[in-house]
Amino acid sequence: MKNLSKLPEDIRNIVIRMPFRVGLFVSESDQTGGDESAEAERKALENIVTFYVEDTVKGEFAHEVMEETLNHKSDWANWSVDLDKVPEECLHIGYQLKDYIDEKEISAFKQNLIEVGIVIAQAYCEVDETSTAGAKLEAYTSLFLRRFQSMFAEEPAPTHDYVLNVSKSERGALKLLSNNLNVKVSF
Repeated sequence: MKNLSKLPEDIRNIVIRMPFRVGLFVSESDQTGGDESAEAERKALENIVTFYVEDTVKGEFAHEVMEETLNHKSDWANWSVDLDKVPEECLHIGYQLKDYIDEKEISAFKQNLIEVGIVIAQAYCEVDETSTAGAKLEAYTSLFLRRFQSMFAEEPAPTHDYVLNVSKSERGALKLLSNNLNVKVSF
């Protein structure tokens, strides 16, 4: 806990909850899919936190945070309250950390948070063979328009799977969080 130990306890507590809360915020932004979707996204959240603990390529601070998030798994149910505050927490986290953590490490941590949100959003297919024709048309039209826009913006086009697996409300949640974290992400 080299970096986390530098933080005041109140900031440290916010920081170690953030990966879980960001993932849950994105998951809860879309209530379609019912219990099956919620269960798939909860399992994905546990898997992504575990994966990032094992992946030491991320920044040292992000790695420490993910490790502590996993170590506090018994607290996850308590961290599930007041999810509407997650965007505000994301907005302020950079300012709260700047006096304690290197800017490069803060940036890697914020990128890590967005990656958690994206993985959670992709965990459950929002459009499949049981979807209505209107839902399928909306998804494929969205895919076409995003790919077309990406050509002019000189950004990578979103993948087929991304558009089919990430609902409109999840994209909205991810956009809000990426704006508040000041992390550029192509949607």
